Amino acid sequence: MEAYVGHASGGVCPFGVNEDVAVYLDESLRKFDTVYPAAGNGHTAVKLTLQELEAAAGAEGWVDVCKESEGE
Repeated sequence: MEAYVGHASGGVCPFGVNEDVAVYLDESLRKFDTVYPAAGNGHTAVKLTLQELEAAAGAEGWVDVCKESEGE
């Protein structure tokens, strides 16, 4: 994982990844004003708005990979 993405497992953040890795953000994040993605290892995080996350990640776009439970 580290050789491909640029971060070890447990600390994979959506930015600072190797150039050939495409980053997509999940639609489920949109329900939050602020998110705390990992920041390179399993013991760090960074506080970002969704706009800051999208810009820092150089995200290719938004995808829906999470299915919300019934009634949410």
